[in-house]
Amino acid sequence: MPDAPEPQRGRGKGKGKGKGRGSEDSRMWRPCPLLPGVPTVPPPRVRQSWELQQQRPIDITAEQEGEDDDIESYFLPDITEDEEMRPPLLEDEEAVPSAGTPPQAKKRKIQFSPSMGIIQATALPQNIVPAEIELLGFTPSSTGTRTALDSGRSNYSMDIDIDMERDFIEPGEGSEVDEGDSANMVGMIDNSLKPRRIDDFPMDLDSIAEHEVVEVIQELDNAADEVLRNVVGPETDLLHFDWRGEPENFESVREAFTVPSTGPTFDNADLIPLDVFFKIWDADIIAYIVRETNRYGAQLIRSTIPSKPNSRLSRWKDVTSDEILRFLAVLMLQSLVIDYVEREYWYAVIEELQIGNFKEIMTYNRFIVIKRCLHFIDNATLPVPPTKLDKIIPIIEHLNKKFKSLYVLEQNIAIDESLLLWKGRLSFAQKIATKRARVGIKSYELCESRTGYLWQMEVYTGKGHAHVVQDGEPEERGQESDEPESATAQIVLNLTRPLFDKGHTLIMDNFYNAPLLSRILKVQHKTDSMGTLRLNREFVPEALKKKTKKNMKEGEVAFSTTKDLSVVVWMDKNIVAMISSFHPIEVGGIEKYGYYRYKPQVVLDYNFSMGGIDHKDQMLSAYPIERSRNIIWYKKLFRRLLNVSMHNAFVMFNHNRTHALRHREFRLQLAKQLLQSSRSAAPSRSLAPAARPEPAACIRDMHLPGKNTKKQRCKLCYSAKVQRSTVWRCTTCNVNLCIVGCYTVYHINLAQTPAI
Repeated sequence: MPDAPEPQRGRGKGKGKGKGRGSEDSRMWRPCPLLPGVPTVPPPRVRQSWELQQQRPIDITAEQEGEDDDIESYFLPDITEDEEMRPPLLEDEEAVPSAGTPPQAKKRKIQFSPSMGIIQATALPQNIVPAEIELLGFTPSSTGTRTALDSGRSNYSMDIDIDMERDFIEPGEGSEVDEGDSANMVGMIDNSLKPRRIDDFPMDLDSIAEHEVVEVIQELDNAADEVLRNVVGPETDLLHFDWRGEPENFESVREAFTVPSTGPTFDNADLIPLDVFFKIWDADIIAYIVRETNRYGAQLIRSTIPSKPNSRLSRWKDVTSDEILRFLAVLMLQSLVIDYVEREYWYAVIEELQIGNFKEIMTYNRFIVIKRCLHFIDNATLPVPPTKLDKIIPIIEHLNKKFKSLYVLEQNIAIDESLLLWKGRLSFAQKIATKRARVGIKSYELCESRTGYLWQMEVYTGKGHAHVVQDGEPEERGQESDEPESATAQIVLNLTRPLFDKGHTLIMDNFYNAPLLSRILKVQHKTDSMGTLRLNREFVPEALKKKTKKNMKEGEVAFSTTKDLSVVVWMDKNIVAMISSFHPIEVGGIEKYGYYRYKPQVVLDYNFSMGGIDHKDQMLSAYPIERSRNIIWYKKLFRRLLNVSMHNAFVMFNHNRTHALRHREFRLQLAKQLLQSSRSAAPSRSLAPAARPEPAACIRDMHLPGKNTKKQRCKLCYSAKVQRSTVWRCTTCNVNLCIVGCYTVYHINLAQTPAI
């Protein structure tokens, strides 16, 4: 496809000063195909509920009686539309006087054209709050298309005011392509989360002010394109892209979804929230955490007590499975009612601030000790040199396995990155300005688009990141490598490999999307893809790479197609570039704030489908189990994983359920049932008195202390290389021990040592 010619313009700025008055464009234009059911003329604006609430009754004169029987004729808004409701007129607008109505804005023009240039729209007769759309350069469709009679153009007059959006969106927020479908989360999400905006993911590098950022983005994209070339090899037809500016050139259709049923792999009809939670955190993983926590607690005692004999660890005793479950229940309750001082859950500063009765669940000192000793791997088994995720990798692997085995994903899936806030020193901490946390631990996540169910995740560990080995993948792929740091294509292929050849549709933003990646997924793995696209990626048609905010007008659409891919560049408030393996060049519509608005269908589908990971993050942010302050990074990541598993349990519990629970109610019931389960399972005290042992056996097993005639070295202090002497010894063991601290620790370790 040849490069787009430069449009000829006049000298001045703005309408009426020569703009767009160059030579007449003699090319033939064809009307754009609309989707079936999309009206050629938008319906009248629907009045919103907030507008009806602002109306007030007025007196009715005799002249007005009988003129209009409509109930709305007896109400007028508190302020006139031209005073508050309508934004100031733009430079190319002027008021249209009309008897009995306030001044109206002059029609705005929305232009749709191919990647061959810009065509000025033709003026039409004026309507109430009119706007003019000219659909240019597209192939006529047999359904939903109306062609002009005497020309190759199609003009539609639409009763919409495209400036009304300025009343509701802050200046500079970006394109509508970033709207989130979060209506069902009202009252349950943190509205301070930064929403997904098109400005966060620039389509053309000319829109980025910092030259250094442009170079970094270009370098990362080149590295990702290099990985894709290595995947397909040098000699293949996949590298040939025949881009054309003809909609009929596109022949691809969406892959058939071959999964017979989706949702939980077990019957959830008669289960309670605790049953679903135990599907993820089963008895094996709880027993594993208990074992490693007790092991690490004993190690801490041996290293800490000699120097700090009065610390909480001196009162350590082994935890049980029920105690770990109560510990998790306390974390859940803390996320439901947030107090930034953890001690105040047990000891409120004033009585009025008391939150529940945590003392009945677990004492404060015991909670702190368990949190201190919580551990997930035996330090003696760590490899040399250790990898970056060794401390938490058993939990990540267990949850990834459970998440995949317990749930079958729907057709629409999404890949994006999530960021866990961490401000401490960490070699693989990442900075993402578009995330709320801004800096922290980044993970790549594959989620279900509709529910946000997290199916698989990879925690990113920086350069030399070790990918998780998937089924059917060579073992050497799981080793650390020298591949580019942002080989995003490799991450996409790694996460989606278990879902290949099933007809899934993968939605991604322009951090991942590339023409070659879309073709690999489509041709080799029968997986469709769609999403935003950066125009600097390899194999993007040159004509579209030249499209910027400077040479496109608001509402203009340019496109190029191959047999299996379509790329659309739409000028909204910013350049919006979209790529799809199954979307033809068609225009749809959507109602927003009462106005019917026209957009490319790929944009509408992306807006509806991309919110999976954003949905999950918003749900989790409302219940922050991972507190803002934490000393050890992998324990904060463990809390995050616990939070995600609760969200996944919520999705599985509500699947196809007639009376679904709200998210908060689910968490409340889960915490309550977890406490009841752990308490009821605890051994009850017998009312019958225990049989008293023989006196000789009692004295022999008591390990009573005795005094030496002079001070001698303490056995534990000597092992810890501490110069300390004592007069005390154990009369049973005949070992010199400090009476405070060491005496207790020694006998605890002695009791834990198995008999030979």
